[in-house]
Amino acid sequence: MGNGYPVAAFGGRADVMDVVGSHANGVVHGGTYTANMVALSAAHATLDILSHTDALKTVDHIGCRIQALLGRVFTQAGVPHAFAGPPAMLGIHFTPHVPETYRDWRKTDSELYRRFAWQMIANGVMLEPDSREPWFMCEAHSELDLGWLEDIATRSFQNAMA
Repeated sequence: MGNGYPVAAFGGRADVMDVVGSHANGVVHGGTYTANMVALSAAHATLDILSHTDALKTVDHIGCRIQALLGRVFTQAGVPHAFAGPPAMLGIHFTPHVPETYRDWRKTDSELYRRFAWQMIANGVMLEPDSREPWFMCEAHSELDLGWLEDIATRSFQNAMA
């Protein structure tokens, strides 16, 4: 919501929210960053963009395209894989099924993912080398050269498997 700035929001039914800070019998709510004007301005701008542009559609579309090209790379290498989460925030697991628990995740080839991620980083693609962390898409990714990414991913995966 704050596009990287420390901000949060909560909400609920009117009868519940009406007691938050409303009177002597109400519930007090505070927070470390309460009324942080920079974070609130960032949240306002982000929510305005999300409300008035196709940003969410754009990041979903690019996430689908990146997921498809990575799927080709992993399939070509004969490695079982599963994508978790929405395309705009995709997770990659080297296993036939998306892990649902920590025990499931422990059965994935997270070491292969770690090696692949470090190869990608060495080739200029910044990502988290822990397979429990997703790839976050943004509108700037819509200008990404997907041919370049597929080439980098292919070479990185081959090196990770060597």
